[in-house]
Amino acid sequence: MACCQCVIIVALQASICYLNTYQAHLLPEPTTDNVLVRASTDNDLIPIQAADRLGRIKWENIAFIGFQLWFLGMAFDATIYQNTAEILALAILNVVCAVLGALQVVDGVKWLTQLSLTSYPVYPLTMAEKIEISLSVITMSFAIIMSFLSYQMSKQFGWNIYKKIGADVQIQRMYRVFQFFVLALKIDIFTEFMVSIFYLIQFAMKQGIMWETIIQVIVTIFILPMLYFARTAGSTESKARMIVFIVFECIALFHFALIFSQTLQPNNNWYTWITLVWIGVAVTLSTCILGFICMRNFGKGLKPFVQRGSIKARIDIENNNLKNKKAHESWVIDED
Repeated sequence: MACCQCVIIVALQASICYLNTYQAHLLPEPTTDNVLVRASTDNDLIPIQAADRLGRIKWENIAFIGFQLWFLGMAFDATIYQNTAEILALAILNVVCAVLGALQVVDGVKWLTQLSLTSYPVYPLTMAEKIEISLSVITMSFAIIMSFLSYQMSKQFGWNIYKKIGADVQIQRMYRVFQFFVLALKIDIFTEFMVSIFYLIQFAMKQGIMWETIIQVIVTIFILPMLYFARTAGSTESKARMIVFIVFECIALFHFALIFSQTLQPNNNWYTWITLVWIGVAVTLSTCILGFICMRNFGKGLKPFVQRGSIKARIDIENNNLKNKKAHESWVIDED
């Protein structure tokens, strides 16, 4: 289901992106970065404002494509590792994506209506509007189906976790916290790394080399390695590693502050971008808090249940050998 959703939505978003770009090329190029804030409704300003907005919508389309690819990877990961928190979060994110798709339709209709008052051709935007409506309906349909499947899978995964951990309430609670921490790390791949890449391409590179840009490039380069570093810190229960990661996340928050200082201008009305940055701040803060809580749970018996790869395989073999040994001993008959 996730593969089907990814292929269809990426294809539709790519088509919308092409049509919006083509429509923008038919319009006069904006002479400033702040044409959207002009209050005038003169027909001579409408094409310039539309060209600026369509240029920004193009990057929103690219962000949606990136989100779908990330969503596909998350869906595979949640299914393979049976992460209940991840499954439910994906269902919520899918609904959010559907709502944002509907807002795209509203924005497209707005500029199509205004451009119809001018002499410029609007056939690419007209076609894009029809595709956006189809995209919104398809995305909402997938969101409803995926929500139902996620709910059913979460119940089965909950039973599997119970069989894996047992009835120890404290271990179950710590395991859920760790699941949410791992989930936050995976969401950070999009809200930290993808948003940072997006910013560097769209804003920072246009402003030239400044000290803020250097910091943002360095932070962006280290985001993915540090997210993996945090996962290993949790599985090895290393307080030193976790502290290093939390410090890095604080630097990432400073990185977001720099982004806000350069984008939260009186003449910037790109609310979709600002919302993405705020989401990045919220998820980064949540990751810090969850990392700190996980660090406090180190050494309390959770470590065997949060391993992956060869370490997990070795622990499973040791547990199976122990169970077989106990079963064999229980069947030994004392002949004396």
